[in-house]
Amino acid sequence: MAQVLLTGATGLIGRATVPALTEAGHEVVTLGRDPANDITCDLLDPSATTTALETARASHLVHLAWHDGPRDRWASPANLDWMAATLHLVREFARTGGQRAVCAGSCAEYDWSVPDLAETSPLRPRTLYGAAKAGAGLALCAGQQTLGLSLAWARIFFVYGPDEPQGRLFGDLISNLGAGRPVDCTDGRQERDFLHVDDLARALLRVLESDLTGPVNVASGVAIPVRDLIEEVANQMHHPDLIRLGAIARAPDDPPRLAADVTRLRDKTGFMPQYDIPSGVARCLRLKEEAV
Repeated sequence: MAQVLLTGATGLIGRATVPALTEAGHEVVTLGRDPANDITCDLLDPSATTTALETARASHLVHLAWHDGPRDRWASPANLDWMAATLHLVREFARTGGQRAVCAGSCAEYDWSVPDLAETSPLRPRTLYGAAKAGAGLALCAGQQTLGLSLAWARIFFVYGPDEPQGRLFGDLISNLGAGRPVDCTDGRQERDFLHVDDLARALLRVLESDLTGPVNVASGVAIPVRDLIEEVANQMHHPDLIRLGAIARAPDDPPRLAADVTRLRDKTGFMPQYDIPSGVARCLRLKEEAV
């Protein structure tokens, strides 16, 4: 089994990815600013990153860290810092003997006027976040052979899970419904591909262990109306009366459908989600109750 260097271990996706990797038999070394990491390092400091990678000498890398402020993630100039940090991280990982890397990209890289998105679909990001992800992904996918590295760029779609911060749909729903507060929503008819975070972690593990390189969509492969997820959470929390669908107008440029073609993921790794929306929501709520 591999020694896997993991960034972003304290985030929503990272918290699920650590047990997925360890249960598969891999040795996980976490890297980041939080003192809870095995190696404490500010990835925005190039010299500190180089020192950390020379210390770790890991064979595999899963890079999840990025600016993820729920309020400003789309437009923050920090996205440019993280683009540069990602390029430096992967170059130094390869230089210090790294062999295989999986980096977190985003569906925000795509042209959202295209409703059904495959890896060959055009890239036309609408946000600085999407542009920075796309730039880093294009450069690393093109440069992996020069670096002597095997690299997959995981374009993640819409993930949900326990302990989401406020400012994200799932986190806002649970917080407000749990407090008995009404929740104003759009009409929720826009279709999105949602994947439970535990399934996402298993998908990243499958990609890491495969020989898949280049961009790969990581999603469930099933797009549903957002209102279906909203209503499922409300019903399971026994507060359907607090949901106000249509109280907020949808943005004029809000895409009516964003669906992931996951053929490449399934064909190359055999990944299939374990959770549908009802069972995934139930798991999140159960874990939240157990944590109280």
